[in-house]
Amino acid sequence: MQKHWQLAAALGVTAILIGSLANAQADITIDPTTQTTSTGTVVTVDVDITNVTNLYGYQFDLTFNPSILQAVSSTEGTFLPSGGATFFIPGTNDNVGGTVSATADTLLTAVNGVSGTDELAVFTFDAIGTGTSTLGIQNETLLDSNLNVIADTTTGGTVTVTSGTATAPEIDPASALSALTLLLGGVMVLRGSGASARLNGM
Repeated sequence: MQKHWQLAAALGVTAILIGSLANAQADITIDPTTQTTSTGTVVTVDVDITNVTNLYGYQFDLTFNPSILQAVSSTEGTFLPSGGATFFIPGTNDNVGGTVSATADTLLTAVNGVSGTDELAVFTFDAIGTGTSTLGIQNETLLDSNLNVIADTTTGGTVTVTSGTATAPEIDPASALSALTLLLGGVMVLRGSGASARLNGM
């Protein structure tokens, strides 16, 4: 009887593990998920991959609000190059429609794909307007080394841009009083020197 219970428990644990593996999906994420900056600054956004297995190549579009952010450049992340030689396509910046389209990367040799969690690509923006811009991943495709599609989910992010107007520096009252006293003392010295010169001239 005890052996039957042990067998049933083992089968139950195995079923749970298999179910967890079947439901596991790669996640393409914006990193950081939220950030705040000011107008006139440069914003850097990473697009990461989480819990992927045998990734050989990918493609996706990144969306943003073009009245708040303007796309500048895209560079290859560290994930796929860890598996061998790659070919990276930075994508096309559309600062009217608000997309960086068809950013892609692939391994070049007949090797296994890369597994794990790391950085796919890095995007740079100029912060040009105030407000909050959502960042989204669309039209994504992940392929394994057999060119099969890898199931995925996406996690977007936001960038909040505040006014970049400079504020006047605070003045220390004690320092201001000292400076004023020094200035008045100098004026009195100069006036005294002038009066002495006039008297000597007479």
